[in-house]
Amino acid sequence: MSNGPMNNGPAGDAQFVIFAHSGDYDRLYQVATLAVSAAANGDDVRVILFFEALRRFAADDLDDTRFPASYGEEGPRLEERMKKAHAHSVSDLIDTARQTGRLKLYACAAQVKFLDLSAADLEGIVDEVISLPNFLRQTSDARTKLFI
Repeated sequence: MSNGPMNNGPAGDAQFVIFAHSGDYDRLYQVATLAVSAAANGDDVRVILFFEALRRFAADDLDDTRFPASYGEEGPRLEERMKKAHAHSVSDLIDTARQTGRLKLYACAAQVKFLDLSAADLEGIVDEVISLPNFLRQTSDARTKLFI
């Protein structure tokens, strides 16, 4: 765990923070598109993963494109339209954001315990396992904070 402040980048760029809770495909896709867009705009993006979002990242299960049942019959149609449009996959969007050097992924330390994950399960997936209070302190000046 880190105790120091998160750097806002060499030029003091703004932080864009996402609290990713849901593992539903539409929400993971939104996390990824926001992360890559904010990174491309020069923001330092910090995503902290909880519950089902953390489980999906740990299981390398980001690209299951099935929409949640709440979409009803529209879910499969939407999935098909996205395929026809050649929409980027969630994992490709995350990789692209990482390549900018502006995306950092964090796992909530409590959630790691709750989900019975280990450091080995998260190696190469998250940049750091961090306590929520510490993450909140380190991102307190973020320009944008979203809960998805």
